[in-house]
Amino acid sequence: EGVRFNSSSAKPEPEPIRNLTAAEIQSAIAGKTFQYTRSDGNGFITYQPDGTFAFQDDVKGSGTGTWSASGGQFCEAFGSGAATECGEFKTTGDAYFAAKSRLVEMKG
Repeated sequence: EGVRFNSSSAKPEPEPIRNLTAAEIQSAIAGKTFQYTRSDGNGFITYQPDGTFAFQDDVKGSGTGTWSASGGQFCEAFGSGAATECGEFKTTGDAYFAAKSRLVEMKG
């Protein structure tokens, strides 16, 4: 527990925005909870390693969905029968941009 620093310098350098590979996406989100912001809502989402997720949306309430990553593309579908949205998965160092969602990891 406590504060972790990824580098020895006191002030980390900003990471350039870049697209993640499928393996990096899996490593970045599997088993973790994020606060998400989307054009149609926001809330909290937990991605499981098996390709499923659970979400709690401030407007729509709670639900589940599926996610996948391959070839630098990230896909997710909120709820059964929902349209699958795919797009690039990028990191800015402090947030991820996953298809149509902005994700900030919840620490602690």
